[in-house]
Amino acid sequence: MFVGGTGLVFLGAGLVLAGVVAGALITMLCTKFSTQPRRGIIGAAEARQVALRTVIALDDFVGACHAAVNDMPEFNPADPSEFLFHVEDPRLNLPRDVDWIVLDQDLGEQLQWMPNRIRNVMDGLDSLDGPSLALEVLFERREEDFARLGLRALDLMAAISARYDCGLPQRPTHFDPRQHFLDRIAAVAESRGRRLAATRRGNEVSNVTYLTSQSRKAATAAVDTDPKT
Repeated sequence: MFVGGTGLVFLGAGLVLAGVVAGALITMLCTKFSTQPRRGIIGAAEARQVALRTVIALDDFVGACHAAVNDMPEFNPADPSEFLFHVEDPRLNLPRDVDWIVLDQDLGEQLQWMPNRIRNVMDGLDSLDGPSLALEVLFERREEDFARLGLRALDLMAAISARYDCGLPQRPTHFDPRQHFLDRIAAVAESRGRRLAATRRGNEVSNVTYLTSQSRKAATAAVDTDPKT
């Protein structure tokens, strides 16, 4: 079968068009596969950097919790119901210029909840203010609550480090905040149990100092309301 001149023209044009389309597809596929690994590398590096900065911020918070747990209040000699703590309430300064979506969803959500948990602890301590409350109860609650916040921060640090391989802070061998927090929580529980047992026996100690409406004079720390603002 013979093809006329017009048919050859259309056949040639079709071959040219097919070649152009095929070339475009090949170029697009090559570009896609060549950029995907690069984007993956950038995303992983960004997530690891955010994780590292977050671990450092959490470690600072752990140190602040440790200081608060060990803070012995100073009493006013003229009025034993008035006292002053020597350190501020723990402050968590999470990175503000990051997008938490780069982290694992569960870890990112737990981090964003931390300022709220801290604020609730502060509000709870402020609510322990009344003429019938022994100072010992307030001090024990403060120690226990900050110890538990410190433990939560340590757990988050461990989870983030394991997920993003960003390491953990190096501490002196004699400084183990996790064990210290656990020991303090156990000591508070033991003291609370003894007091409850004494109350049940009707042997409540009578010479206990009670709170007045202005007793809690520790400086109120500014807790991040939103890590991204």
